Amino acid sequence: MKALYKISRLKCSYNQGKRIVLEIDNLEIPSGKIIFIIGASGIGKSTILETLGMMNNTIFQTESSKFVFCDPGTGDEIDLASLWERNDRIISGFRNNHFSFIFQNTNLMYNLTAYENIYLTQFIQGRPLHEVKNRTREILRIIGLEEIKEKQLISSLSVGQKQRLAFARAIVTDFTVLFCDEPTGNLDLNNAHNLMDILQKTIYEDNRTAIIVTHDIDMAIEYADTIINIMQDIKEIINSNGASELEPYGTITDHSVFRKVEPDNWINMNQKYHDESLKQKFIKDLHYVSKPLY
Repeated sequence: MKALYKISRLKCSYNQGKRIVLEIDNLEIPSGKIIFIIGASGIGKSTILETLGMMNNTIFQTESSKFVFCDPGTGDEIDLASLWERNDRIISGFRNNHFSFIFQNTNLMYNLTAYENIYLTQFIQGRPLHEVKNRTREILRIIGLEEIKEKQLISSLSVGQKQRLAFARAIVTDFTVLFCDEPTGNLDLNNAHNLMDILQKTIYEDNRTAIIVTHDIDMAIEYADTIINIMQDIKEIINSNGASELEPYGTITDHSVFRKVEPDNWINMNQKYHDESLKQKFIKDLHYVSKPLY
């Protein structure tokens, strides 16, 4: 199994290390698979998407840190921490070449039509207009939005239609990694499964990778090849008043990673689980990290 990301001893912070929100001790993300990330609210799920997707420089670099992206096309290993030292044009070019995103709030552009929202990401990748229009019609047909008119405004769409349109905009592009933040959160169960079936087909047929943040444990167990369970740890700090406080932060270690080895069966650190026992473990873990600190 080829690695897409190789990460070790990485700390993530939004204030130059003054407060660490996530520590990744050791993590290797496989290429060509569907990876789900679960964990309690506020534990670092959005942070890891921002970090992996180069959306925000959360990296607090140390001498022992390793944060490498392995390009499946060229085999090159790219030091992403060093990439942040380059100019914005180079960073944006790297994101546009490799990454696509589905956000929980859709991030659709209301000043553009529904079709233009899907055109835009393809134009950025240099596709000609006739190809862009054909691919747009096809992807809307695949996800069941063929009723949308070419000049229809985003404001006229339902919440579910907007979510599916954002999904279409993301998967119509050429991407190495698709990052998703609760991509089916605004959909009913039937539409959610239909979109996940389409996503699964896209990932496997085109040898791409999807990294998905979700609160839906059942969805993760059904569709994931790998599940990363972010856990909570606590450290004692001295606040600005000189008083001692307990500060929580998210952690990812070898114990956080669960890989599907066959249908309905998973392995973590040589410990085996079936779907139901894994679900119960995750529920127990979520309950544990949700307890108040004293």
